[in-house]
Amino acid sequence: MSRALHVVVVGEPAYGGLRSALIGAFEDIGCRVDTLDWGPWRFGLLSSAAFRVPSLGFGYRRQFRTYVDAMAEQRPVDLVLVVKGALLDGGCIEHLQVRLDSPVVCWNPDSPFDVTVSNRGAGIPEAIGFYDAYVTWAEDVADRIERRCRKVFVLPFAWDPYSTEPVKGDGIADGRIVFVGTGTRDRSTVLESLAAFKPLVYGNRWPTIEGIEVRPPVRGREMCKIIGEAKWNINLLRPQNALSHNMRSFEIVGAGGNQVAPYTLDHHRFFGDDPRTAQFRSLAELKSVLKSDPSERDIRSTQLLHGHTYRDRVVQLLDGLGIK
Repeated sequence: MSRALHVVVVGEPAYGGLRSALIGAFEDIGCRVDTLDWGPWRFGLLSSAAFRVPSLGFGYRRQFRTYVDAMAEQRPVDLVLVVKGALLDGGCIEHLQVRLDSPVVCWNPDSPFDVTVSNRGAGIPEAIGFYDAYVTWAEDVADRIERRCRKVFVLPFAWDPYSTEPVKGDGIADGRIVFVGTGTRDRSTVLESLAAFKPLVYGNRWPTIEGIEVRPPVRGREMCKIIGEAKWNINLLRPQNALSHNMRSFEIVGAGGNQVAPYTLDHHRFFGDDPRTAQFRSLAELKSVLKSDPSERDIRSTQLLHGHTYRDRVVQLLDGLGIK
């Protein structure tokens, strides 16, 4: 009997995030998964400063290499998957490649060229060329990465059935217009223009906007409750996703929510036939959708997310890498 593939996942633990979805997907196809976490570091003041001055992460990288050395003494590794790769420099990546004798691939859910420090800081762009392959979700982001990395895979975001599913709500968001996500200047401008709809917003970094009720972030089961019972869930793309889609595109559908999202080729490709996903090209079209009753639309196909789970995505990655 051949042994199970051994995958090592590197990254910051985050409940309901991409890292946990990928771990579950690899385990679902029978892989053995081990993790290399942040060790003694946490994202407090020091690590926040290291995003701006990567040299401050020296202590983390030194400790990280000791963890890699310990893992190298255990069992053969078939793939090292780095999620985003904050604070890892070329030396760390080469150490992984040599000590674990495995390809090292970065799967980044954000653009390393985005303007926000949390996406382009911590040495993330400088490390691109050291990876054996890089995974991104959109063609426009891939075009820029290809100038630095020898192999790039475009694997869209997906549905994680283990963390996102229809859940009966508590009536909190019943009949409401809902937005779940972090506040930004652009998003605040849009939501302010929708104040007449009295939207219910869940997330951090939101200013006070008259007519808008802001509550703390929700994740996992609680998020599914809110999304599932809302009248409409607004999906607003950040600049790095503006030509494609985001994780919420699939999460809203996976939680059984009614979605209204900007028109993009990706949204059209994935959800163009979904009666419960409306797409808008202007603020006027968005307002028109929000005035409508989604219950008057046909129900969503139970096969809509077929082929769009993270299990499907990791199988595509392993096939592309030639790992059997």
